[in-house]
Amino acid sequence: MTEQPSLILHHYAGSPFSKKIIWALNIKKLSWKSVIVPSVVPRPLLKQLVHGYRRIPVLQIGSDIFVDTSMILEELERRFPEPSLFPKRKGSDKSDIGLAKSIIFWTDRHFFPVVLRSSYVSIDPSTPKIFTSKEFLEDRSVLLGYKINLEKLLPTRPQILDEIRSHFELTELQLNDDREWFLDTVTPGIADIHVGAQLFFLNITKSANDIANPEKYPKTYKWFQRFGKYIGENQLPPIKITGEEALNIAKRYKPVTARIAQLEDKSDFFRKIGDRVKIEPDDYGRIPTIGVIVSLGSSHVAIIPDDVDKTGIKVAIWFPRIGYKITLVDDNNNNNNNKSKL
Repeated sequence: MTEQPSLILHHYAGSPFSKKIIWALNIKKLSWKSVIVPSVVPRPLLKQLVHGYRRIPVLQIGSDIFVDTSMILEELERRFPEPSLFPKRKGSDKSDIGLAKSIIFWTDRHFFPVVLRSSYVSIDPSTPKIFTSKEFLEDRSVLLGYKINLEKLLPTRPQILDEIRSHFELTELQLNDDREWFLDTVTPGIADIHVGAQLFFLNITKSANDIANPEKYPKTYKWFQRFGKYIGENQLPPIKITGEEALNIAKRYKPVTARIAQLEDKSDFFRKIGDRVKIEPDDYGRIPTIGVIVSLGSSHVAIIPDDVDKTGIKVAIWFPRIGYKITLVDDNNNNNNNKSKL
């Protein structure tokens, strides 16, 4: 029997997106290995696995590389369905999967952006200096696609806090009936993870303490305290390994590309197995990864990157379809060059 590869998470302390994956691993009581990477580029070792992809975290399973928290969480749920990240409602045999995914959209696209902006305009002297350091701001300016100007941002702090207040009003309203978990489930799930990541980041940045505190939002903070206790009771401490060790592990495996769910639609609107494509996020960190599609489904696309021969490590990189632009790379320079799928 072939040895099953370990779960290896490439991450850094303070990343709320990394924290989501760590919490999911804890909820599922999975053992995992940890590779700490710099909070800013360059990341020369990780680059050999992701081939241009810029964001953190990254989950490595053998030589299969899963990027974007949504893709990582989907893969963890697929491989390890119990306990589920979509637990049943209390007193029911049903799960609110659609509602949970709506909460993911709310937190990722609306709640977190304003939480992030608050870290740049913190007036608390205990806020970690990294968030206003020149190196960090220059790195995030490139990632976001615009220059972060602290002098221009600081006057917007009242508006930022007002937006954060609006989000906390929603969390407090949801928890107003003293339910145990965010969607009144038997155990915490993906909704708790995504809402909790916002409080985690606000806690470490201390950027909105005048709004985000237990005095103003007691239900929210009691829930977050329960969540932290649950995680602490279920977590398995990771095995720490180096980036070099992770690369050596990747060299021992071949990508698992048999999970192919070819779309039935044969129109030019969709890609197909064997197409050479460019994949990039549709919001920020728009650094493309180019390669040949080896697996394709309604929610994922996996490619073998063009330049794997240069690294000597054959990897497959798995992307979610939502949130990414997939553009056909036409080597013959014909009219198909502009066809893309969002």
